[in-house]
Amino acid sequence: MAAHGLFRINRRGFAPEGKKNNEHGLTLIETMIAMLILMVALVSLAQVFGVAMVLNKNHGRDASKTTTFAHDKMEELTRLTFTRVPATKDTTSNLTVNPVNGVYPATGVGLTTGGSIPPVAAAAGYTDTLDINGARTTVAADIAFRRQWQIEEPVVGNVNLLRISVSVTSTRSFNVGTAPATVQVTLKASQ
Repeated sequence: MAAHGLFRINRRGFAPEGKKNNEHGLTLIETMIAMLILMVALVSLAQVFGVAMVLNKNHGRDASKTTTFAHDKMEELTRLTFTRVPATKDTTSNLTVNPVNGVYPATGVGLTTGGSIPPVAAAAGYTDTLDINGARTTVAADIAFRRQWQIEEPVVGNVNLLRISVSVTSTRSFNVGTAPATVQVTLKASQ
């Protein structure tokens, strides 16, 4: 090949002297293989996004429901009788079962101080389980949420004030992270 100034002659014509011939570019087959690898990677990534969206939606839904179910239990507990004159406190309503004609059976603990919230194990009479729609259930296959509550006197000796804590935990975490949970606390003063 003859050189002409700074350029030498090659098959394609003139090329700068310091440059190499670029005769080894990507072939069509190499390009198609690269595209196939990229497509497999993108499809896999799309599937991961799909799973993440479903898990996030379910976690968010369960987190919202735990808040709603904690509020429902809090309303049940704050509706119980707690008066100063005459000194009366409901200590028999069973809030672990459904009321019959709007009245809870007198087989429970009502507003008696006691109970616990997680991580402490549930105390008898201070826990119930709910299905996905918030209805009380004892069928193991239907249990989607577990509620625990605790009633205590925040100031020792002050029988006119109760602290009520309610915890609701989803039992369906899909083994991904922690299960959605909510704890609500309120004070109830005697009237």
